[in-house]
Amino acid sequence: MEKIYLVLYAPTSVQRIIDFLKTVYAWNNAVPVIIKPIGAAAQIGVPEAHRLAYRTGKPLIVLPEINDLREVLGLKNIYYITDYGETRKITDIITEKAAFIISGGDQEPSKKELIDVKTIKLEEIPSNVPATALAALILFILSEKGF
Repeated sequence: MEKIYLVLYAPTSVQRIIDFLKTVYAWNNAVPVIIKPIGAAAQIGVPEAHRLAYRTGKPLIVLPEINDLREVLGLKNIYYITDYGETRKITDIITEKAAFIISGGDQEPSKKELIDVKTIKLEEIPSNVPATALAALILFILSEKGF
C-alpha cells in the first residue's frame, strides 16, 4: 500500500503541529505534510516538528502551497475535508497516494488553491471535529478497512 498523506493546512499553533505529528506517526503508512504554517507555528512549530521527525525517524514534509502536493509529490487524488463538501464514504474514495487536507486554524484555502482538489465531507465523521482528532479518525477508519 502506498502512503496516505495527511495535510495540516495553515496551522497557527505550535502545539497543534506537534499533536498532529504525534497522531499521524502512530500509523506506519501515513506521512504528515504541513502547508503554509502561520506565525508561531511557522517560526517555532516547524523546527520543533523537524526535531520530532528526526528523533523518531519518521518523514515530515513542509510545503508552501497546496498545488505542491501535485507538483512536488506527484499526488493526483487530493481531498479537502470540510463540513460542507459533498458527503462521501472514505472507503469509496481512498486510492493509493491520496492526500487529505485538514484545516489547521481559522484560515481556509482560497478557491484558487482548491483548483483540482475535491472538497468533501466524510460520512463516517461528525461535524466540527478538531484537526488532530480528524486525522486520527481518518487513519483509524482506513486501518480498520485494511488500508
